[in-house]
Amino acid sequence: MRILHTSDWHLGRTFFGVDQHANQSRFLDFLVDTATDRQVDAVLVSGDVYDRAIPNPEAMELFDDAVGRLLAAGVRLVVSSGNHDSFVRLGVGRRQFDSVGLHIRTRLSDITWPVPLPSAELPEIVVYGIPYLEPGLVHSRFGVERTHTAVLGWAMEQVRHHAGTHFPGLPLVVMAHAFVGGGEGSESERDIGIGGVGIAPASVFAGTAYTALGHLHKPQAITPTVRYSGSPVPYSFSEATVDKMMFLVDFLGAVPVVDTIAIPRFTRVETVRGPIADVLARAVDYADALTAVELTDEQRTENALGKLKEAYPGLLRLTYSNAPSLGPIRQSTPAQLAARTDSEVFTEFIADVTGRPAEPGQVARFESALAAARRENA
Repeated sequence: MRILHTSDWHLGRTFFGVDQHANQSRFLDFLVDTATDRQVDAVLVSGDVYDRAIPNPEAMELFDDAVGRLLAAGVRLVVSSGNHDSFVRLGVGRRQFDSVGLHIRTRLSDITWPVPLPSAELPEIVVYGIPYLEPGLVHSRFGVERTHTAVLGWAMEQVRHHAGTHFPGLPLVVMAHAFVGGGEGSESERDIGIGGVGIAPASVFAGTAYTALGHLHKPQAITPTVRYSGSPVPYSFSEATVDKMMFLVDFLGAVPVVDTIAIPRFTRVETVRGPIADVLARAVDYADALTAVELTDEQRTENALGKLKEAYPGLLRLTYSNAPSLGPIRQSTPAQLAARTDSEVFTEFIADVTGRPAEPGQVARFESALAAARRENA
């Protein structure tokens, strides 16, 4: 029995405003080819199929097309919902789809709705998909504390009891979408906890032969059998330095054998660091890349953004690592914030973005444009 662990497709997501539809489509082509070539029995998607609760039609078409090709190739698909998904929308039709090999688990009642593989008559392993559990919404129904550890612990108790009753002795595979202790996050994940209550220990999944996690976008092993596959394409510069992969899991005995499948880089994403003169001199090497520039100059350069955008067609972010700030951020009361004039808001914005006070000419042009806009809307 062979499964392929993936997660966090985030279909419909952009990279700093740059459309990723083509890259997501290339990944799904690669996924289908890999599953077919490697004779995979089932593909697991541990949450965040879509990037939004209401996905755009193009994202839905990508998912529908990938599902159709996998099923046509004889590969089953087990999907659980993540914190970005709408459990209602993703789960529509799940009972009808189940009979043809598309197994979608999005509801609390689905926690104990297993997927025996390869079939209910001759199961070799059993998969349980735990949908994303928001503690604030479910803890009272479970009668536990309002933490991810508590709600995941409750869910795993149900899974272990159900599996022990109906599938004693079979390897247990669990899918979950959570932040498990020891994992390394990146900029592109949505925070699902405050003050540590969103972090669950790996021990919650004791008793599983393999736990296929989603939520963190960097592939990593929390333990040899508790793993994050990560997102298939980078959604932040911090994760672009890490090779993307899927996990191929073979159940040949008591302990599964885990192998990695490297996912090609469909887009070049780079961070360029150094003084602005050096960064500009190296621009030709990054003509085809989506780039973030981190300037190390001790003083801010006038019109640095304009110069860099002209040299780097794919520039998406500019930061300074050494240039001095304008001092501590002023703490204002709500009343003080509400009393600011439009010109004061503008000058503070300029100072925050450029690191220098707004020039009189900039303020004059802003006030002139604002006055013109008000006349047009009067």
